Amino acid sequence: MSVQRRYALSDDCLTCILKCGPDFCNLPRDPLARLSEMGHISLFPADAVLIAEGQVPRGVFVICSGSAKLSLVARDGKTVILKIARERQVMGLSAALSGRPSPVTVTTVEPSQVKFVAQESLLALMNEKGLALSCAQALGREVQSAFQDVYELLVSDFTHEEMAQMIGSSRETVTRLLSDMKRRALIRMEGSILIIPDRIALQAIAA
Repeated sequence: MSVQRRYALSDDCLTCILKCGPDFCNLPRDPLARLSEMGHISLFPADAVLIAEGQVPRGVFVICSGSAKLSLVARDGKTVILKIARERQVMGLSAALSGRPSPVTVTTVEPSQVKFVAQESLLALMNEKGLALSCAQALGREVQSAFQDVYELLVSDFTHEEMAQMIGSSRETVTRLLSDMKRRALIRMEGSILIIPDRIALQAIAA
């Protein structure tokens, strides 16, 4: 994607070149125009915290381009990555609608363009049929995509530190385990692709 296509530094959702899909980008014209007037666009660097675990978010964050990771702190104090959110996904919607603290922290993975809409503004628009339906659809997609999100986590290219966060372990342990599995020919790397030549043998070791 070109730089011009990846970032569209305009608060006008009606003319945004990044519009895509059956989400907030595809609202009927009138509610989309009102939503456009309420929020603002920002560019965030990687590792910017959009929403903090345990805090009620000030509003919702729509990822126009880029990606963000959803994580939480486990009981043992280790950070666990739950999901990678991609473009056009809405962050903090369930917490903003319920008024409850967010169960996760949302942090940008890469430089990202993000649309922020304050909670009060969002709730004020909920009487608009188009927006209410869009919120319901977004919440539905959030539930329906759970298994797909897990799959993407499994096949994505993460660092040893990030893999450790996903399983609540340390980077050193992940590195040691991967090296041991390679030595025992349970896995091998072909470029950036991890190959499992004998799934049954690997399952036996895991058991």
